[in-house]
Amino acid sequence: MDDDQGTTASLGFEHYVFVLRRQWRVILAATLLGALAGGGFLLFAPKSVTATTTINLNVITTEPFSAQKAASGLLDDATETAIARSHVVASRASDLLKGALSPSEIRSASTVATSSGAAVVTVDFESDNAAEAVKGADAVAAAYLAFRSEQAEQRIGVMVANLTERIDALNVTLGEANQALATADVNSAAYAQATTQRQQILTELDGLLSQRNGLQSVDTSGGIVLSAAEDNELDYAPGRTITLLTGLAGGLVLGIIAAFIWNPFDRRLRNAREIARALGAPVYATIDARREDVPATGASADSLRVTRERLLVDIYLGTTVLVLDATHGDEPSPTSVNLAVVTAQAGHDVTLIVPEATDDFREHLRSALDLFEPDGGVGQSRTVPTLSVFHATDSGDENQGDLLLTAQTHKTIERAGEESLTFLVLSLQAHPASILAGLRVAQSVVVVTRDKDTTTVDAEWIREEADGIETPVLGVITERARQRAERKQRGINWPFERTDSAAKPAESGTTTESAAS
Repeated sequence: MDDDQGTTASLGFEHYVFVLRRQWRVILAATLLGALAGGGFLLFAPKSVTATTTINLNVITTEPFSAQKAASGLLDDATETAIARSHVVASRASDLLKGALSPSEIRSASTVATSSGAAVVTVDFESDNAAEAVKGADAVAAAYLAFRSEQAEQRIGVMVANLTERIDALNVTLGEANQALATADVNSAAYAQATTQRQQILTELDGLLSQRNGLQSVDTSGGIVLSAAEDNELDYAPGRTITLLTGLAGGLVLGIIAAFIWNPFDRRLRNAREIARALGAPVYATIDARREDVPATGASADSLRVTRERLLVDIYLGTTVLVLDATHGDEPSPTSVNLAVVTAQAGHDVTLIVPEATDDFREHLRSALDLFEPDGGVGQSRTVPTLSVFHATDSGDENQGDLLLTAQTHKTIERAGEESLTFLVLSLQAHPASILAGLRVAQSVVVVTRDKDTTTVDAEWIREEADGIETPVLGVITERARQRAERKQRGINWPFERTDSAAKPAESGTTTESAAS
């Protein structure tokens, strides 16, 4: 069970990779569209610039070097943030900016954050202009520090004034006590009382003077600017890098989703790997899909010879090979014909049957292979002596069991020698009944496909019907796709030009009748 689960997971992963590789154009297009969307957003979206000023607050205390508690512990985050965001500070900042922005605009554009126990305050100011953002951040920071300093000075001033008033009152009382001491008898009770009073006044005066001196020595500066806005890096929104990366990532994700959605509707098989996967059969060879000579020459002949040797390993003499032409051409593919030709060139007796051949096609084939005049529908090639081409004379007879695989065709297949091979060529445009009959009489199947013309529907139908009849699909010969301008050059390179009045395959009449019925 574990092995089965591992195999299923492997197949699932392989399928995902296959779809992604097959639909890479969709993924690339979606990714590029995502990047373009990000660029468009950067181009048309409102832009803003944020400048940052960092300040260090001064802790206003009479004991700045006290070891009992850190100075930063005397600051409160919420209080300092509220002060910096207050209307009073915004009004002062507006004055510093000479009224360029109102206090309300300054409050909406500024943001204050604290750190290190509120000892460090960061002022952010957002604007659509870099210069204004820098000026705004510095103005808010300066107004905030100035307000803290003025508030400290005012509080200390009030406390010093109160202490001074008390000290003056005690000095008056002290003068009166001194006068009493001067006039009283040293041994009297009045003298003792005046002495005690004088001592208390002096003690209190010492404390009050010490407090006033401490308050007068307090540093009331609000703090210092650690880094001005122009010294810090400006933050642009939307961020160019983040926006573009987000667009790319979003496009990539959408592209992957679109690839899996589109893949079932994309029926064209683009290359040999996809065709082999769809048919579940190996690719014997890949050749160019241009007009080919009959017999094949050059690289095409070499590829077909490789195909022949691979095919002869899988089949026995005396059998019939159904060559299914899935190239969707207007005439039998040259590859289908040349597969039989190169097999005969190896010295094997080969009979080639092309039931869908038109009169024009047969005439060209007779000339290309230098066939003897048909004797009983069989023409012998002078070019390839072991090759014979059969032509049924009873095709088109509606009393036949099949208009393509006629009685004469069946007899020819049945009479094939034990040392010979029969190649039956049918296209997928033929009636399904004819193809199924071909699958039934053949012992093996070779499929000829063309990149971007053969579809997944073709491959699935061939595989399902071949499996149902238990006729194995041995392999595939693929023809490379040609450029759009070269597609008219597909087909067989005949010794002379085709006539425009080429007759249609006999099966077309059957299809029309079937549709009418």
